[in-house]
Amino acid sequence: MRKIKIGAKYIGDGEPTFIIAEAGSNHNGNLGQAKKLIDAAADAEADAVKFQLFKAEMLYPENCGFIEMQNAKVDFFDILKKMELPLEWLGILKEYSEKKSLVFLCSCFDEESAESLENIGIKAHKLASPELNHIPLLEYLAKKKKPIIMSAGISKLGDIEEAIDTCYDRGNKDVVLLHCVSAYPTPIEDCNLNVLKTLKQAFDLPVGFSDHTLDPIIAPVSAAAIHVNVIEKHFTLSKKLDGPDHFFALEPLELKKMVREIRNVEKTKDRLAYAQNLIGRKNLDTVLGIYRKIIAPSECDIYPNDKRSIHAIRNIKKGEILSNENIRVLRSERNLNAGIHPRFYKLVMGKIVNRDISYGRGIVWEDLLNGG
Repeated sequence: MRKIKIGAKYIGDGEPTFIIAEAGSNHNGNLGQAKKLIDAAADAEADAVKFQLFKAEMLYPENCGFIEMQNAKVDFFDILKKMELPLEWLGILKEYSEKKSLVFLCSCFDEESAESLENIGIKAHKLASPELNHIPLLEYLAKKKKPIIMSAGISKLGDIEEAIDTCYDRGNKDVVLLHCVSAYPTPIEDCNLNVLKTLKQAFDLPVGFSDHTLDPIIAPVSAAAIHVNVIEKHFTLSKKLDGPDHFFALEPLELKKMVREIRNVEKTKDRLAYAQNLIGRKNLDTVLGIYRKIIAPSECDIYPNDKRSIHAIRNIKKGEILSNENIRVLRSERNLNAGIHPRFYKLVMGKIVNRDISYGRGIVWEDLLNGG
């Protein structure tokens, strides 16, 4: 297995676990709060801090609907707009992170965001689970010849293989694969950390776990006990802050405890014995689970719609030609039907539709039959 260098850090067997403190969008649109998150990650002695760079319109159609949040129904697109990270922050946050001896990472969700990260000299690109099948984006990132850390929640083995092959086919073999369960929070019985052994054997690359469980210790310590290469965990300044990602994230003291225990595991000769003594045999067996890559029970309801597919980004009239002006690779959310797989994006370009298509709807093959 090749080791992958990100900044001054190496990821791979024989190296310390690369710990990513996932700040995500928990800055709440406040630059001062974003810097305090970086302070907390540095104080916890994580290796990297990670934010998210997206534009809501590049993720979902505006009519993606309402979600339940903090005992109220809220417009999901509206929430996403408020969570966007301003472009002018990127250089500031990167410089501040590096002054704190942290690798600055930022998930990107579209080509334009990826280019903005390239412009500040990002050391690696991070791909979120729903983007694993966004083949056009993966092709774009692979050509940048930077390491790619890809999360593989709500995915099957074939989805992962296609994503890795997409990078390899474009000459980029610096790929790190993170097992993940895209449920917020994730029940520990759905973690199935043993699948990391399967993924490492199948793909011969560094692997890790992007953890969405509530507990700061059980899953991270167990993952370290089986010698994973990367552990990623969401954190916040306070679980009581407004926003969809605070309630399941770790607070600063919990993050610090998690990092400390991961390092303690690394120092022991019998890692599994240490983990069992710390969290108990039952918890260890539960979180390790099975060796097969499956859609976890807690992910089943989002699997059909939270991956990317081809959608109309405005009303399209019968007889119109599909182009970048009227279609985009987007997620569906619960009230919209998914469309054609993103791998066919170039193929459907230039095709004529045989019926009216409403804004936000997934483009399906039936829209194109006998349509040119």
